[in-house]
Amino acid sequence: MASFRKRGKTWQARVSYLVGGEKKEETKGGFEKKSLAIEWANGMENRKLSGKGLDRSNITLPDYFRQWYEAYKKPLVAASTKNRYEYAINLIEKEFAGQVMSKITRMQYQRFLNRYGKAHALASSKKVNTQIRAAVRSAMEDGIIPIDFTSHTSISGHASKDRRLKFLDVGQMQALIAYLKTDISAARPTKMMALVALFTGARFAEVAGLTWDDIAMDDGTISISKSWDTLAGNRFKPTKNKQSNRTITVSPELLAMLKVYHHSQKLMVLKYGIQNDKHLLFLTPTGQVPSSTAANKTLKHSLVAVGSKKIITFHGLRHTHASYLIYKDISIYFISERLGHANYNITMQIYSHIVKEKEELENTKMLDALSQIAN
Repeated sequence: MASFRKRGKTWQARVSYLVGGEKKEETKGGFEKKSLAIEWANGMENRKLSGKGLDRSNITLPDYFRQWYEAYKKPLVAASTKNRYEYAINLIEKEFAGQVMSKITRMQYQRFLNRYGKAHALASSKKVNTQIRAAVRSAMEDGIIPIDFTSHTSISGHASKDRRLKFLDVGQMQALIAYLKTDISAARPTKMMALVALFTGARFAEVAGLTWDDIAMDDGTISISKSWDTLAGNRFKPTKNKQSNRTITVSPELLAMLKVYHHSQKLMVLKYGIQNDKHLLFLTPTGQVPSSTAANKTLKHSLVAVGSKKIITFHGLRHTHASYLIYKDISIYFISERLGHANYNITMQIYSHIVKEKEELENTKMLDALSQIAN
């Protein structure tokens, strides 16, 4: 990691790195421009990762992985992705503490994957393995290790929770909507957020990032072109992917509820002197965008209040919306675009069990129809 500071009329650069778990630093000054200091620091970073100036035989996997992450991933990835890499760093430091990278064998790595898979979901195992494998292949390209010890290894893990437990059936959905509609108030914005999610299928960050100019009352549409940075908590961020930028048609019922909510928000802003410079739909009486934790808490309380035996998260409202449309014979292609999925295959993968159920029903109807021909 590099840092820079100006000393008089020149710039100084300092590069820090880990060798065998011990922090090392190299400093150089006298640069006339900051750009020259940055160029020198980048060169030092590349030397570290290529093994030049270091004892290639002694660099450990935790040391290399952290340096690789800081040079190639940290400056480019989103905050949520950074969290996953930080998780991998902590895991590697725990499992491979002091392990010289060039001495790790495929069998040793496979045993690690086996241990990890016993306590984690298969999806989690895949993510961890993918991150480590990328770093290991980078080390091979740098000439630090002779072989890829992640090659021809197998991941394992228990199945993720059945998605069929993550959405409401029609009766539960209708009961929830009826309950939430009785309390449309800007003082309790998470209830209106849940209604928007149910009627649009939007992700939590997309709902939280809605502004009033996104709502086209006359056209009956809502535009989703940004989302709220739930980690930073005070700014917008891009949507999940290019296809997530979309304009969707919404029902007159939702627009009517939003009108009532907007009027309530205007009164709340005046009462509490809230500055809503970003024109956000959802603010608490303290002027903050509700957190996902608060939204999930409200949803759980509401589901309990309507007697639902199934408790889902806020993201489950998105699955509820999509599942309802599938059962109503809406095209899966149309649903994919409405949800803002990167491609149609993702939609099919997520909702394959519902599509299969629909196919089984159609098969039954077909057999009934054919049997009537002979009678």
